[in-house]
Amino acid sequence: MSTPLAKDTPPGKEEIRAAGAASGAAPAPVPPRPRGLRAARLLTAALALWAAFLTSFLVLTGGHWWWRPLELLPPLTFAVVPLLLLALAPLARPARLRLAAAALCCLLLGLPLTGLNVHALPGLGGGSAVPQGAVRVFSWNTEYWSDGGDPDEFYAYLKAQRADVYLLQEHVSWDVAGHRPIRADHVAELRERFPGFHVAAVGEILTMSRYPIEDWRGLDNWPHLSDPDIGGPPDGRFPDYYRYKVLRTDLRIDGRTTTFYNIHVPVQLDISMDPSSAEFTAFMRAQEVRRQATYRALEKDLGENRLPVVVAGDMNGTAAMGEVRGLGTRLRDALPANDQLYPTSWPAGGPALWRLDWAFTSDPVKVHTYRMVDSRGMSDHRAQALTLTLPAD
Repeated sequence: MSTPLAKDTPPGKEEIRAAGAASGAAPAPVPPRPRGLRAARLLTAALALWAAFLTSFLVLTGGHWWWRPLELLPPLTFAVVPLLLLALAPLARPARLRLAAAALCCLLLGLPLTGLNVHALPGLGGGSAVPQGAVRVFSWNTEYWSDGGDPDEFYAYLKAQRADVYLLQEHVSWDVAGHRPIRADHVAELRERFPGFHVAAVGEILTMSRYPIEDWRGLDNWPHLSDPDIGGPPDGRFPDYYRYKVLRTDLRIDGRTTTFYNIHVPVQLDISMDPSSAEFTAFMRAQEVRRQATYRALEKDLGENRLPVVVAGDMNGTAAMGEVRGLGTRLRDALPANDQLYPTSWPAGGPALWRLDWAFTSDPVKVHTYRMVDSRGMSDHRAQALTLTLPAD
């Protein structure tokens, strides 16, 4: 007599085969597992994770110190990952069309974050003929001026650019052991080496112009610090290095005044520090306060400025970061005048994956050419060179 459990339990594979053998009938076939089911599950999980990350990135970018390490991903990641998932979609037979559509949506959402220059494609732009009298602008993070290098080679490199306006960052020396900036002053030297040029400098920012400087000032970050206790100088020395990260110069060019903003946004983190240390976290929090203050100071001055505007420098930000994209909604990126599909500026000494250096203009200013320039081993940043014309009166 069978038990209720045995009565209600369906026969297994072996029992079916045994019964079939005893009756002389062919065993019933066992339905095969659908091909690609495992791949579909794995790909679905991968897409869900990427979609969650992409959504979080779009929501959190540009304002949270603890999110900054993730913002340092190479911007091309936002195209490479969904393209890879799209390429794998055919393996997931049960749901390949749905998964391909999801991967394509992720790709389209991420494309604006990649920094790809569609204007470099044939017929879409990439610069225009440079008219006579165009202004030549050269912007460069010098990596602590000529520290550890040959000053003559450094100045020869600057002269070779034949620029009318030089926007230079890190006009400063660096104490490696003490991990702190040291004031530098090369203004007199520059006036001697570049006769006829006018020079303005504050903190670590220096602008040199063949055109007369009508007015200049550093934009003060300190009124815009959300937390002055952690945003000020860590040791009280060389306060201008932390206080002024934007230098405004109003230049008289062909009878018209134009504002040039020379900018160096503080870096997000210090890779030389131990990521597990309290020092690393404290530095990131302080830098975030300084970064946001720099943008607030710039935004305030831009809001009150009715002159044509050029903004260029090392922004320590990528096309994926919210604050850079926010500035791009107010001003025009010089990118359409570039002929590279993926222009990058850092690191200069190897495969460059990031564009950290930017140039923007207001609507009346026309950019004819825009390119990244090899720094010949003198800096970890490539320089920016652009030619532009200003509106007539």
